[in-house]
Amino acid sequence: MRKLPYGKTHVAIASTHRFNCPATMAIETLEATSKYKKPKKYANTFELEQDHPCVIHLIRKKFLRPPASRNLPYQMSQPTLVDPSDGQSQAILRLLRNQTNGFFIECGALDGEYLSNTLYMERALNWEGILIEADQKAFSQLTARNRKAYSLPVCLSTKPYPIQVAFNVSSWSGSFIMEENRSEMFHEEIRKNDHENSNTVYKVQCFPLYSILLAVGKTEIDFFGLDVEGSEFKILKTIPWHKIDIKRD
Repeated sequence: MRKLPYGKTHVAIASTHRFNCPATMAIETLEATSKYKKPKKYANTFELEQDHPCVIHLIRKKFLRPPASRNLPYQMSQPTLVDPSDGQSQAILRLLRNQTNGFFIECGALDGEYLSNTLYMERALNWEGILIEADQKAFSQLTARNRKAYSLPVCLSTKPYPIQVAFNVSSWSGSFIMEENRSEMFHEEIRKNDHENSNTVYKVQCFPLYSILLAVGKTEIDFFGLDVEGSEFKILKTIPWHKIDIKRD
């Protein structure tokens, strides 16, 4: 176990990494201390496993937004457009034989409407799911759409533990600059962005997909859409395939 420079309380908490740490107790204990009040930084620094209860609790408490009520009307920029996916959702549904009441994951969800592959499934076929979008502006628009799905303003980790990345939003598709692995290049990008008073590069929290699924309480997935500008393979490598069931991706 790595040595912690904080004190006995923190050493005791760190020693629970590979055991059944009571999530609420661990996070609240950390937040109550005067020396260490950042559970997100704690999870990143000590690379807590993706099924660690403290990671699941952190996602639920700090990042996960519940679905909007089914009684709440959608707020779309093009309310008369039935399917904004440019035909992709129909191709997916042909493979799934027009399945109803399914569960999706859409990573790279943008504003929850533009070119969404899951909006038609949700509105017309009563699907539920998870929408993941790291772009702060796009996520703000997404939350205003009243989507009937969980949503998170995070990215999917390329490691089997939480990490933080520098995120470039010079274009709406966005791009990852590099992982924060104590590299000077990562911090230089952030310092440069702060100096130029620009919002195009900022830090974004990332969690493994499996951590998010555990936070939601869902491990059977009917459709998984992954559009993250080149990091797809690394993300897929983090998934414990023997613990989840994804029908189509």
